[in-house]
Amino acid sequence: MKYLIFIIFLLLSFNVLAGEWNEKPVLCTNKKDVLNTIQSKKEILLYKAVQGTKVRTEEGLAEKPVFIPLKIYANLLTGTYTIIEFHAAYDSHCVISIGENFNQIGKGS
Repeated sequence: MKYLIFIIFLLLSFNVLAGEWNEKPVLCTNKKDVLNTIQSKKEILLYKAVQGTKVRTEEGLAEKPVFIPLKIYANLLTGTYTIIEFHAAYDSHCVISIGENFNQIGKGS
């Protein structure tokens, strides 16, 4: 019986699907400033996609994600990269990530 109670306790204690939305500092600015920074590092556009992302509303995080453009720029010689997303509703370009040691693994299809 105590094994059954122990197993029930374990099942109730752990939520495998647990997760939480965190606040991450993101720099948002106009297109000109973002492109000037990218050009100063001699990065080129390598990838673009449409991402689903959570956005804030006056009530908090929106329940449904919005789909917005995402672009990845990199300088393959120096290894720097910049990832940006564009919020058309605000005419805002947000820098999601910048960094070094960018390595392209494999060949694209």
